[in-house]
Amino acid sequence: MTSRQPSLPFWLAHASLQLALRLWPKESRDWGHALAAELDEIEKPFEALRWAIGGIMFFSRASASHFLAWLKLPAGSALSSTSLPTGVSAAVLPRRSRLFTVAILLATAVVVCLPQSREAISTVRGSWNGYRGYSSDVRALRNLAARAEKERDARTLAFVALAAPDTGSAMALADHAVAIDPSLVWIYAGSTGHPEYAPPSKDGLARLLSADPDNAFPELVAARVSSEPLFRKLIFQHSPTEKEFETSLAADPQWMAHMDRAFRAPRYDTYFNRHWQLTREVWNQHQDLSASVIFNTLWAHPLPDVASIRSYGTHLVHNAQEASTAGRPDEAESLLNRVDEFGRHMADQGETDFERMVGLSVSHQALAELRTLQQTHGMDRQSQEAAPRLEDVDERIESLGHSFRPCSPAEWRALDHRALLVQLSAVLAMLVAIVAAFSLFALELPLARPGQQRIRLRRTICVAADWAPAALLIGCFALLLLFQPYAQILRSARSLGSASEAWHSMHFAGLFTLSASLGALAEPFTAVHFWQAFIAASAGLALFVVARGFLGHKRA
Repeated sequence: MTSRQPSLPFWLAHASLQLALRLWPKESRDWGHALAAELDEIEKPFEALRWAIGGIMFFSRASASHFLAWLKLPAGSALSSTSLPTGVSAAVLPRRSRLFTVAILLATAVVVCLPQSREAISTVRGSWNGYRGYSSDVRALRNLAARAEKERDARTLAFVALAAPDTGSAMALADHAVAIDPSLVWIYAGSTGHPEYAPPSKDGLARLLSADPDNAFPELVAARVSSEPLFRKLIFQHSPTEKEFETSLAADPQWMAHMDRAFRAPRYDTYFNRHWQLTREVWNQHQDLSASVIFNTLWAHPLPDVASIRSYGTHLVHNAQEASTAGRPDEAESLLNRVDEFGRHMADQGETDFERMVGLSVSHQALAELRTLQQTHGMDRQSQEAAPRLEDVDERIESLGHSFRPCSPAEWRALDHRALLVQLSAVLAMLVAIVAAFSLFALELPLARPGQQRIRLRRTICVAADWAPAALLIGCFALLLLFQPYAQILRSARSLGSASEAWHSMHFAGLFTLSASLGALAEPFTAVHFWQAFIAASAGLALFVVARGFLGHKRA
């Protein structure tokens, strides 16, 4: 053979075949050595390169054939016959092939990747910490905000501002959203309640007050900015009485001015329905958002400052009493009518049962005092006219008290039972996944020092490797099927136009049962659970004894 000058094609050909030889399956590696030997006889560079390419293709076919043959064997076995450890007469292997196991695991992966399954998994996972959310939810919101900023999507930015747990970033996103779309100025009022009370920026509050001057709620938000520091100061010092709190607030002229404008305002709108419409719009566009995100953004929507409302209402009632005592019944009646009118606005225009209840209680206080005033000053006709109004308020308060339990006891029991099954299927699927991964990994490890206990353990692992993947697939299907009532709740919530209806659907009559059912799992050591576990264990032991005796008799 004539000597040849080293060149790039020769170098590539030799390097590729040498690498292939290192990875070549053992049973056909002789063919690889033959290909490498023939390469040394080729003198033309590009012919050597073509020979190497053909060798690589042959190596690929050999590797694929080797891999397929390896898949057809059970986990823990090899294609080449290896000597068994001393004391082992036959290899302890699973019955199912790797190919069967891989097919089952791929089918499981397909089921898990379905949108319905992802929704079920994220919702059940969210219920494990009471829908407070995880770091993955925060990352999802950040990605959503980044995309919205790039696309200048004001409504999505507003949604993230309302849902983000970080107050600083929420305010920055709110400013950006309002700068793009000034009609979203109401989000300054909606972003003050998460994760705990955080006052809006001065500029944002000023813009909100200017944009909606006839609405009582922005004034209530502004009043809370003044009352919250005072309330916390009093709480830290001692437990203030209602009278002390009222007196302290009445001494704040800024708080008094905001509350006066709130009680005189012709409208009452907390923007909760706007908040829900925005949430529903973004949720329908991004259905991969978890239920925890939706819960948190609705839960964080600020409620009216009940302490300020009651304090100012009581303050006006006291002023009316003083005016009545001083012989100014007209002034007293005007003050009480103002309190009653605010309560009626809150009860009639409020978007949640809580607001309606607060409004009705304020109206009831004013009407009761107004009736006393009219009776005291001999206004019999007016007193008789006020009586039906007071009865109507009482009836509405009673009806609202019953609306907090929209489900019948039978429906609650059915939901609780279904929720417990969902949680059990999720936990069992997770445990089976761990068992499957451990057993398949353990079988691929060599059995170095065999013993009776190790052989028994390996047999147990083989049983787990045979059945755990199939059990995992069944568990995922079970979770998907059992979750269907809750999936229907989420679908119906996305179509509801009322925030109150959506909140009731998801929380009181729906997903709350998933989280509440964890009480039975979190407290397993109660007397009832102890006896249930004892009976189940006894039944299992009895079945084991009977089965073992039957199998022993059959062998004999």
